[in-house]
Amino acid sequence: MRNKVDHEQRKETIVTESLRLFSQKGYSAVNFGMIAKACRISRTALYAYFKDKREIFNVAIDKATYRIEAKYAEIVHSRQSADAKLRQICITVLSILFDYRDFVCVISDYLTRLRRTAEIPVAYVKRHTIGLKRIMHSLIIEAIGRGEYPRAVNPSRAIDLIYTQFEATAMRITTTGGADLAEAVARTDAILSVMRSPDSPSRLFC
Repeated sequence: MRNKVDHEQRKETIVTESLRLFSQKGYSAVNFGMIAKACRISRTALYAYFKDKREIFNVAIDKATYRIEAKYAEIVHSRQSADAKLRQICITVLSILFDYRDFVCVISDYLTRLRRTAEIPVAYVKRHTIGLKRIMHSLIIEAIGRGEYPRAVNPSRAIDLIYTQFEATAMRITTTGGADLAEAVARTDAILSVMRSPDSPSRLFC
């Protein structure tokens, strides 16, 4: 009698093993045969779960995003000031970039390849960032309402400035490898410090 296959567990294994291969070899160097071998299944069996490696990668990103958003929700519902929540969200984002730097490099390589072939729709990138920006926007509005930030602070411009730090950190991680978490947090803290000040530069946040 054949053992019953746990299809959800097998699908999870495929995603996990694929990410390991992507991180080790880079997205473009991995093929379906390598993934099947790592999962100890046939290519035919692999096709029963995913049509190509891009689908596997997209599922992996969705799963990672879901877990990260759960962390954000925990912070948002905590009993802290809005400013403290925003800072913790920022530190969480930066920590994730460093803790999963191999995955960040793979994502960068993947998106760069798609851009070169004009295959990537704008919506694909936006749906993985818009949730974070909405959370940050609501926290800044809350902080302004509670008097933690001056009313002159423009949430959209503040978010753009903070997000630039995230992007710069990701760029350093994927290109030079010279990024430092403490320095990245310090740069973000400097932005938040200016936002708290009653004398926030109007050109910066208004």
